[in-house]
Amino acid sequence: MAELSVIIPIYNAEEYLHECIDSTLCQTMSDIEIILVDDGATDSSPDICDEYARKDSRVRVVHKPNGGVCDARNAGIREVKTPYFTFLESDDWLPEDACEKMFRYVENNGAEFVIGSYYKVSTSGTTVKHPLPEKEIFFDENTVKSELLEYVMGLTGARLKTPGNVDSLLTDTAKLYKTSIVKDNDIYWISRKEIYSDCLEYILRYASYCKSAVFFDEPVYYYRRTNTGSQTAGYRADTIKLWDVQFDSMRDFITGNGFEHLWTAFYSRVCFSIIPIGGNAYRSGSRKEAMRQIRQFLKNPIYKEAFANFRINDLPVHFRPLFFFAKHKMYYSFYVMTVVMRKIMNSQRGM
Repeated sequence: MAELSVIIPIYNAEEYLHECIDSTLCQTMSDIEIILVDDGATDSSPDICDEYARKDSRVRVVHKPNGGVCDARNAGIREVKTPYFTFLESDDWLPEDACEKMFRYVENNGAEFVIGSYYKVSTSGTTVKHPLPEKEIFFDENTVKSELLEYVMGLTGARLKTPGNVDSLLTDTAKLYKTSIVKDNDIYWISRKEIYSDCLEYILRYASYCKSAVFFDEPVYYYRRTNTGSQTAGYRADTIKLWDVQFDSMRDFITGNGFEHLWTAFYSRVCFSIIPIGGNAYRSGSRKEAMRQIRQFLKNPIYKEAFANFRINDLPVHFRPLFFFAKHKMYYSFYVMTVVMRKIMNSQRGM
């Protein structure tokens, strides 16, 4: 019997799909199954999926109407019959030993949640390793609750010195999930139409049920930066509303589970939300509209509460002005700093 399922949500991915699926069939760990979820694709992706299923008994295909990536992930989870599963996006691929490396922590350590690192591959072909906060760290039932959840929720203490790690754990991929935990507790994905970060919400919920987990800072995934279907690819008019839903979800998570130790991390996450919200306002294409949105979200009382519990001086010097301007509602200065930061980031894409 297979030990591990690889779930691949697919929508109009014909350009990269062969490379993606081939990377799963060439794994050094052979006792796996591959679940291809055709999310109503209108290109040749459905035919490609069916052809792989005919050729290899480890491949199963689910054809469904288009419902978005979260709905496709959920459809894949419902098909899983193995003890563990992982996700692979249809334009990305796996190193040949990815499954073996991740599953080793299940066999040797009994880990219920395995979190690896990944490579970012730019449009020019440059490969950069995305580091995890720690080289290797094991969590038992107590430290999952006291430490891992804090890692996911937001940066605190010394970790504020590396703000680039704020979202280092917030991917669905490069992770192993235990099937019984997911199905026994109905841990399914919430649509990106309903909440800003589906990964933040899902990983918090899943990790809260785990009795053991591990980080290991070895890349087990190739993330292709040309993925135009990602949430960060373009402007979203509902970003502020979706972040409000996110904040409510995090508050409910803390109070509903008695995780009072997570409030500092929560306030940190609220403060760091100024970066994606400001970036989205910048992408509106109009300075007038960007300024309107900046005023709108920074007037939310949650930011006053959050900045009162956040140590800006613990950030690197070059990050402090943006947070200072946000804290003191210096709207135009915040806008200018956002424009500068976005232009620097955009110039680095594809490098």
